[in-house]
Amino acid sequence: MVGKKISKRTAFICSSLSVLLLISAYTVMAHMQHRKNPNDRTVPTWKQLGAGVRYLIEKPAVEQSDEADLLAAALADSGMEIEVETEKEGFLENRILWEASKATLGRLFSGLAVGMVLGVLAGVLMGCFLKVDAAVAPLMFFFSRIIPTAAMPIFFKLAGIDLKMYVAMIAFGSMPIVTLSVSQYVQSYPDELRFKAYTLGASHAEVITTAIIPGVLPKIFDLAILMIGPALVYLIAAEQIVAGEGFGYRIRVLTKATRFEAVYPLIVVLTLYAGVITCTLKLLQRKLCPWYQLEGR
Repeated sequence: MVGKKISKRTAFICSSLSVLLLISAYTVMAHMQHRKNPNDRTVPTWKQLGAGVRYLIEKPAVEQSDEADLLAAALADSGMEIEVETEKEGFLENRILWEASKATLGRLFSGLAVGMVLGVLAGVLMGCFLKVDAAVAPLMFFFSRIIPTAAMPIFFKLAGIDLKMYVAMIAFGSMPIVTLSVSQYVQSYPDELRFKAYTLGASHAEVITTAIIPGVLPKIFDLAILMIGPALVYLIAAEQIVAGEGFGYRIRVLTKATRFEAVYPLIVVLTLYAGVITCTLKLLQRKLCPWYQLEGR
């Protein structure tokens, strides 16, 4: 029967089988590839992947670095010595996975926070005041059609290549979509609930803050979850071009060095981060908007 519900046990079994099927398919593919070429690194074996994970979480020796140190190469035969800092490092310092996570997640959270806050404020204003909507909606629709990755050179020129650039690009890519979506959520808010608030003596500001915003808050959480994917696309693309740290930068460097045994774990970890952020937002939605879960049943 179409749409027939299944038990949690059946769902767990089906999910487990799909994961086992994926692992088995990769194992067979890696085995076949290494039969053709024992030194192949594009489809690493599980042993190679383990070595790649250790490379990411351990402090690499200087001679194991994948990056070409141009200054060291230039001074190698000049008789000059390179001054090395001897500061005491923390336990996590200089570990590739930690440094990449710190850089990428900081940029992601900053950009998404700015884009969501500005988008929600603009969307609420547009949804509550139709004159504002008529004036701003065409501009937001136009900006929402612009592909941020195509406009990256403009961001590089106007905002430089530091944190401001990443925040501006992610905010620019997310804000128009958030604004238009929130505006539609507010405009579709039930009229009877809005009129009831006015009947009880609420002012315009109280109707917005105590009735409309709580009513659309669950959908804003859903929207934030949907924006994680596009924001990561913008961020990783920019990191691969101009960053000196982060997942995008590390993936580019390791790909050039043909160290796919470390590239694949980086991609998996990045996916896990997105999953954790999604689960956290869903948990907040469940805690702050319990009625929304009941409505969805």
